[in-house]
Amino acid sequence: MACGGLRFIVPLTPTITPTLIATLLSSITPSPPATLTPITFPTHTPTLPSTDTALPTFTFEPSLTPTPHWVFQGPGEIIIPILLYHHIGYSLEAENEYYVSPETFDQQMNLLYQWGYRTISVELLARAITQGAELPPKPIILTFDDGSKTTYSTTLPILQRYGFTGTAYIVYHYVGITNYMNAEEIQALHAAGWEIGSHSLSHVDLTTRPDRQENEIVRSRRQLESLLAVPVLTFAYPFGAYDDSSLGYVRFAGYIAAMGLGNESVQGGNNLFYLYRQPVRGMDDLQTFASRLPWREEIYDLPAITIVP
Repeated sequence: MACGGLRFIVPLTPTITPTLIATLLSSITPSPPATLTPITFPTHTPTLPSTDTALPTFTFEPSLTPTPHWVFQGPGEIIIPILLYHHIGYSLEAENEYYVSPETFDQQMNLLYQWGYRTISVELLARAITQGAELPPKPIILTFDDGSKTTYSTTLPILQRYGFTGTAYIVYHYVGITNYMNAEEIQALHAAGWEIGSHSLSHVDLTTRPDRQENEIVRSRRQLESLLAVPVLTFAYPFGAYDDSSLGYVRFAGYIAAMGLGNESVQGGNNLFYLYRQPVRGMDDLQTFASRLPWREEIYDLPAITIVP
């Protein structure tokens, strides 16, 4: 049930109403992060091939102290990469682009942390685009589609080591089925500071089923909020596919932003309802991963640091 056959649809240029978005944003009261019971890391330890791009092993126990020297950005265009993941785990197939191993994912988060990237929410990005907001010098958004069980069991503890959070886009009909998170696990993500967004009711290509767009977009938000008792403020188009009609339903439903696909890191009012996300694939090496980042250094110049809590 992964997002098979991802394809990029050239985004339209929707007309944005800053006053409407500002009103929605002003009514939001984010829930404070909660301290969760540590989760046991998967015991599977496959033999991974060595590569020239592998990072040295570092010991990380970073403080959750907010990044100092945040700067006011916006309103208008903001440079911020948005990365798209599906499963952080192991696939039965030799190469499956939708599965990134925990070891590889940890290397990627290690790289982001050392290069000074800090995660923010989609809600904060929308606020910065429409009103202006304080952001870290190198902001990044990490998104995880579909609601894979690994998002809770594996992704959450890795991100917590670095003081990072993510945004989980949930397919309503996947909640609680085999290999996907149940309501309690999704609520635990939210309690840990994550955002929860809608990824439709059943993960259909909205451009091929205009008769289902209202249910898939509008009803999915209502049902997720009812089931999870958490705010659902943003939407992710299945397969990155959308048209004028589906975009209209996204705005009608009251979402403040929506996720698409793209190879850009510049986000702004013209694509607030089709923010550009870059998929991270299971076969990507560290150099490929780094190439997606707007602020990057030489991989081999990373300092061997140890952060003590």
